[in-house]
Amino acid sequence: MAAANISSSILSITLFIYLARVLAPESFGLLSYIFTLVFFLANFIDLGLSTYGMREIAKDRSRATQYLSEIASLRILIASGLCLLFLVFGLVARDAHHLKLLMFGSSIIFFMWALGSEWAFQGLEKMHIVFLSMVATGALQLGLMFLFVRSSVDLPKVPILYFAASVPMAAVLLTKLRFRLIMKSDELRRIAGYLSSSFSIWGISIFAQIYNSLDVFILGLSRSPEEVGYYTVARRFTGTIALLLVFLAGAVFPSLSSSAFQGDSKRFKIATGKFLTLAIFIAIFVLVPLILFSRSLITFVVGSEYAPASEPLRIMAIGLLIVLFNLPFSTGLIASGYEKDVLKQAFASAVLSISSNFILMPKYGMLGGSISFVLAESLALVWILCLYRSKIKREG
Repeated sequence: MAAANISSSILSITLFIYLARVLAPESFGLLSYIFTLVFFLANFIDLGLSTYGMREIAKDRSRATQYLSEIASLRILIASGLCLLFLVFGLVARDAHHLKLLMFGSSIIFFMWALGSEWAFQGLEKMHIVFLSMVATGALQLGLMFLFVRSSVDLPKVPILYFAASVPMAAVLLTKLRFRLIMKSDELRRIAGYLSSSFSIWGISIFAQIYNSLDVFILGLSRSPEEVGYYTVARRFTGTIALLLVFLAGAVFPSLSSSAFQGDSKRFKIATGKFLTLAIFIAIFVLVPLILFSRSLITFVVGSEYAPASEPLRIMAIGLLIVLFNLPFSTGLIASGYEKDVLKQAFASAVLSISSNFILMPKYGMLGGSISFVLAESLALVWILCLYRSKIKREG
């Protein structure tokens, strides 16, 4: 799983650098604006079902094919509705022609999440398969972009190529677990029963998405595409590191889930301790240098024209330090079945993030968004630590 995280992160960073350079700040800002909206709406495809399915498969591996078929079928149905909605919205919008083309192409990305099945293999703890899928998809994305995206004129091609690169491995993984498409009404009603358990997990994801990425969308309401492009660069640097921790959380999640439901507190504590140790390691050897050398790093990676992104990057790196020490404990709480308690924290942080962004961004722009990120994550850390002490340590 570590190899998958590191390799896919390198490929993702390389793709990010390439697109930032060839598209230039304005086109890159438009892409970031549309992708932020698409990625946010993608939460309505998952509905927390991937995390729920991962946890249930970890408890009963014999039902892996059943969970995959049922959950993926429901997600495909939801993705179809979102795709249609996005197309209609693009048709009636009064935007420029090239922006409409970008929206039309981005609509198919919804099926990328619907067809994704890495979560099932994480539940089975077959991390080598997850590694192959992530690396192959990332390499194909990078190769297709190199071949077909050479300037800002090629902007509408980006989402189509992004989706096309995910299709081969999605087909392989679905076949490997003998996926069966389910569309009968009585079967779909049974699948919908999973939602009663997954909605809390989904709510956490939605609110986390709000205070971790919706700020790009809010910034675009009051600032220029160039500033959105700068802010996106800073967000991508910190987001890549945060994504690494999320992937690692997915790796340890099955172990935490099975040990929690089996009452194996020793195994649970060991897994949490190792996760926390790795977070400290990343904080010392990755985030501290990022804070100290942000401007030089941005200039080296994406060019001097993105140098204004260094200040928000420095501030958000501080917020990311807080995330690193939050995630091991919040993962343990969700794995233990306390997702409804974590949901309250995510809601509070989302409210704080949205309100502070609307207050600070019109005047301070991307610096205001960076400060809002730190405020939301500070609240999250304090809340989660108190919750972990009361639920895990005190209740055992």
